[in-house]
Amino acid sequence: MRIFPPSGIEMLIVGGGIAGLTLAIESYRKGHKVRVIERRDNFDGLGDIFGISGPAFRSLLNWPGFYDRLLSQALRPEIHFYKYDGSWIYDMPGLEVNGRLLGFMLSRAHMHDCLFEYAKELGIPITFSQQVVEYSEDAERGFIKLSDGSVLSADIIVAADGVGSQSHTLISGRKTQPISSGYALYRATFNLQDALANPAVRAFWGDKPEYVSIFIGPDVHIVMGRNDARNTMCWLLTHKDTDNTSRESWSATTRASNALKFVAPELGWTEHIRALIRSTTNDECIDWRLMWRDPQPVWHSPRGRVIQAGDSCHPFLPSSGSGAVMAMEDAYSLAACLQLAGKEGISLGVRVHNRLRFERVACAQKMGFKARHTWHQGNWDEIHRNPAAVLRTMGKWLFMHDAEGYAYENFGKCLGEILNGARFENTNIPPGYMYKPWTAQELVDKSAAGEDILDEGDWS
Repeated sequence: MRIFPPSGIEMLIVGGGIAGLTLAIESYRKGHKVRVIERRDNFDGLGDIFGISGPAFRSLLNWPGFYDRLLSQALRPEIHFYKYDGSWIYDMPGLEVNGRLLGFMLSRAHMHDCLFEYAKELGIPITFSQQVVEYSEDAERGFIKLSDGSVLSADIIVAADGVGSQSHTLISGRKTQPISSGYALYRATFNLQDALANPAVRAFWGDKPEYVSIFIGPDVHIVMGRNDARNTMCWLLTHKDTDNTSRESWSATTRASNALKFVAPELGWTEHIRALIRSTTNDECIDWRLMWRDPQPVWHSPRGRVIQAGDSCHPFLPSSGSGAVMAMEDAYSLAACLQLAGKEGISLGVRVHNRLRFERVACAQKMGFKARHTWHQGNWDEIHRNPAAVLRTMGKWLFMHDAEGYAYENFGKCLGEILNGARFENTNIPPGYMYKPWTAQELVDKSAAGEDILDEGDWS
């Protein structure tokens, strides 16, 4: 790994998820002094499958050996789309550039294991069981108060601790309130042999190792993945939310068989979907309400000594297919902006980073809503006529981006806007689109009314 000269910047990252650990490794590469604290006791049980695409790979290809570690347990790069009755629609290929796969599905647990082990090998300190209850700052330092009353500080503190981050009090003066997206998700990852013991599951999955498929139907879609390398099967079923309460939990469990009513035979769903759900170990799954939050334009504290990253400033719905990628882009951009700003310019560096990133992330969030709407409310004649265009969930503007390179190219121009008002326009959003503020409620209302979400520019 090429290590840049020491920057003199001391960084404390709160949260050891994908955003936090990616930032820790990339900041180490940029010459910053990094440490990570994590509220959990360990990193066990970090979940099912997810996709990462081109932007996530741009900078990590500079981490010797890391790509090969990821690829060792990656699932097949293509995603297979089916109609809910079991008929095949389309195979979406993985992204390949110069003979390298730069887009595939993999286990979230495997991704996290790779990041954690790599960070440890670099000697980055990671401390567990550290619960942050308060963020604060002065002109020179950021501070966190832990649940035991102790206080830690650094030149810059990064809140990568998710939607429940206590940093919102310092940054916006309030916690961003969630609203229901109108949908909820059942999700389960369990033993592969339990799944294949069911004849109907085995009939569909028996010759499909490392295989990801998505079945789409009226107001329901289910993502399924078989991972032989980890001996797991997983499924994630998104459905209309019938819970009128305001609860929000990522770990509440329920009976997996509760999902069967959404894929019932009288609704036209193929039998092997139900067979897979019935085979779930202990009939147990996560019951997760999908909550939206409005785009948050400001991610940093007033003096720029605390900044948010990943879900703490821009949570994504699972159908977006971009949450992890956007978190990793945050890491590459922030590490580069701090390197360019230097220790004396940290506050300016975080402001530039925020300006470079916000509009792009808000567009990616909206793109995810568009994708879910297409899957659940889609015109089947159009889907069959042109599945590649309709079912592709990411446009070129999204999957061909280089966040680190963009920061290097645009840092000076963006800084000019901040310092003297020189006009700066981001080019990392859909071509031809001028960003317009939107709210989650607007999108929910449009979807409920059956309206398409249309915007100017090329989102394809």
